Amino acid sequence: MRNRIEAVLERLGHTVFRHAFLVLAMVSAVVALGATQIPNIEIRASTDEFLRKDDPVRVEYLAFLERFGRDDMILIAIEPPEVFESAFLEKLRSLHAALEEEVPHVREVQSLINARETRGEDDQLIVGELFENWPDTAEDLAAIRARALANPLYTDLILTRTADLTTVTVELEAFSKFFDSDDAFSGFEESEFSDAEPEGSGESAKLSGAQEAEAVAAVKQIVARYDAPDFRIYAGGAPVLNTALMVSLVTDIVLFTTLSTLMIGVFLTIVFRRVLAVVVPLLIAILSIVATLATMGTIGIPAMPISEIVPSFLLSVGVGASVHLITIFLQRLEMGASREDAIAGALGHSGLPIIMTSLTTAGGIASFATADLVPIAIFGIVAPLGILLTLVMTLLLAPALLAVMPLRAIPAPAPPGDPRDDKPAAFALSTRMLTHLGDYATSHTGRVLGMSATLVLIAAVGMLRLQVSFDSLEWFPDDLPAKVAARKLDEKFGGSVALELLIDVGRTNGLHDPKVLQAIDRARHTTTGLQVGDIIAGKSISLVDIVKEIHQALNEGRPDARVIPTDRALVAQELILFENSGSDDLEDVVDTEFSLGRFSIRTPMVDGSHYPPFGDEVERIFADELDGLAEVSLTGMMVVMGRSLAASIETMFRSYSIALAVITPLMMLLLGSIRLGLIAMIPNLFPIVLTLGLMGWLDIPLEMFSLLIGSVALGLAVDDTIHFMHGFRRSYAGSGSVEIAVRETLQTTGQALLFTSIVLTMGFLIYVLSDLSNLSRFGTLTAFSIVVAFLADVLLAPALMKVATRYSSLGVAGTSKNQRRDSRDRHAPDATHPTGS
Repeated sequence: MRNRIEAVLERLGHTVFRHAFLVLAMVSAVVALGATQIPNIEIRASTDEFLRKDDPVRVEYLAFLERFGRDDMILIAIEPPEVFESAFLEKLRSLHAALEEEVPHVREVQSLINARETRGEDDQLIVGELFENWPDTAEDLAAIRARALANPLYTDLILTRTADLTTVTVELEAFSKFFDSDDAFSGFEESEFSDAEPEGSGESAKLSGAQEAEAVAAVKQIVARYDAPDFRIYAGGAPVLNTALMVSLVTDIVLFTTLSTLMIGVFLTIVFRRVLAVVVPLLIAILSIVATLATMGTIGIPAMPISEIVPSFLLSVGVGASVHLITIFLQRLEMGASREDAIAGALGHSGLPIIMTSLTTAGGIASFATADLVPIAIFGIVAPLGILLTLVMTLLLAPALLAVMPLRAIPAPAPPGDPRDDKPAAFALSTRMLTHLGDYATSHTGRVLGMSATLVLIAAVGMLRLQVSFDSLEWFPDDLPAKVAARKLDEKFGGSVALELLIDVGRTNGLHDPKVLQAIDRARHTTTGLQVGDIIAGKSISLVDIVKEIHQALNEGRPDARVIPTDRALVAQELILFENSGSDDLEDVVDTEFSLGRFSIRTPMVDGSHYPPFGDEVERIFADELDGLAEVSLTGMMVVMGRSLAASIETMFRSYSIALAVITPLMMLLLGSIRLGLIAMIPNLFPIVLTLGLMGWLDIPLEMFSLLIGSVALGLAVDDTIHFMHGFRRSYAGSGSVEIAVRETLQTTGQALLFTSIVLTMGFLIYVLSDLSNLSRFGTLTAFSIVVAFLADVLLAPALMKVATRYSSLGVAGTSKNQRRDSRDRHAPDATHPTGS
């Protein structure tokens, strides 16, 4: 079977050589046509979009957004020497007006300027604004200051108790006002990654990432105009962080793709010293990236966090496959073959391993396609798609380019040290190094296996220390303005993230019932200042606060009247008065039938792992107080973040299992033996175990990026193992000696393994330059796993084969002793002579 595939690939090489220009023209035309769709790629970074559209938490959250609007606001904290000073208030009023007039997609702007102030006059309820009458005198300003600091709905929400900091809240629309069903992304609406239209939303669609970014950009421009030493502004909130993530995503894609291309180009130049060996791999990789992005734009796959690693990843993988092909091509030319035969021979020799490695890498990463986190699921679709496109490019475009590109004449092989030997020193050095490593592995098998087992045990202990995290704020650098603002809001106002409780009494006007309102108030009192882990409950707001506010206003503003009326009819009457006053603030805390209420608790922005225990405790408190009166459920951005954390854990276990289930049978098929296939998986799992163990010992948490490392490392490690095993079987079948087979494999295929491992390591190490700490850690750890995978294939794999051949012939049974002896004499390598070109 293997021989037939190799023969087919050789015929493909001859065919492509004879029609090289036609192949180049067809591939170029298809890629160029697809590239026109790249601008259609939508960028998304909203946390709720990390969950699949049918996830119950997301469904509930979208329903909440439709009923009550957004809970993630743009929060602007302003720090003056004193808030209630005329010049500051004039500037605050100007800022407030600018935000209302210039920021698109705004639902409401709230600040001290339009803060609600409720009072009673002659049995009438007047709902006005704190600065409805602008203060002309110091006495007027002092009176307003006193009223503001005495109002519990202001302090710790829009004003600190010391009046040294105030906030402006910009609430964006939750949904676009108009939705064109024939827009550029309509074809993707039914996919797992599209924004589901919320139930009952008609023609509305969730505000897009681009629209949110447009609003944030307008806010930043306005803030820049007003920021001053005596008017220090901190702009934060989830929309600002989402936009920062989107900007980082786009910037990283361009930066890292460019830097990876330059670094890999320099490396190939040093190693091969041939234009052909530099241009062909880079051109194939770049065209594969373009084709992948074109496919995303064509079928409507959005770009999300993690997508930024796809171009650099494909660049490294594409170059690696081409390097294997070019190495054998140059070796065949050196041996005197014609260009056509060298191309066909290279495809016959390396084509099958390249196909197998592409399939195993794609299979390993495709395990993420079922992830509950959408960014990871998209990576699990796009990266394998790109790998398969790279495979097609390598099998078609590489031979075509090798056929038409100018090629400097290949000199006859010269002994080492001969002046005619123009091979780069890297080949001689790598050959000696690989030979020594292979000899050590086969002559000190027990020592290699023992050291490997010790490392695995140490790593296993480290794995027990692993923690799961979803701290999106920690990803950003400490000096990012949005992160500075988040810390300021946490310090002064108790946080910028909301836990939302939905209180469903199940009947119309059920929230007029004083018993229900008093139960909510008791629960509010219990949760005030509640601390669970690192989270301390901040200010809360609900219908109860408005009911108390109205009752106090209608009773001469007496502090002792800030209570819930005990008469149901009186509650209903006072709420009607509030609605008739012209205020629409009730719609933020209760539905139109007064059967479903909203209770919001402000909390600090911390690691998402702390949110579920806090939410569970709050839910328990409310459920106990409202037992028999109403049903309580949690929603809001905090719950979304907690669910994302749980999805991370589920994704890791599921993806690793699927990756093993896909890759292990392929290894068995390649080696033609179930037992040897299982043995060959040991060097593939070795780098995963060591990397996870290292993370545990260094207290690096498992989060959205780092949980990718295992499956990515497995897919890449299998590449090296397949190339090694393929070469080893060919050599062992001819020589019958493990030592000779290992030497021959490492002196030919081993060089390509070394060079591709270096290319992959460089491709991932480039991420250390990212401003996002999680992406930087991902690059470092993945590079570490690639290095470990290479060492496992040149040390651990030969040692395992030495042990395995004691119990299996590995295909030697059909080869006579004389044939094997002839093969040993013919192929015995000189450890000092490089065979590569």
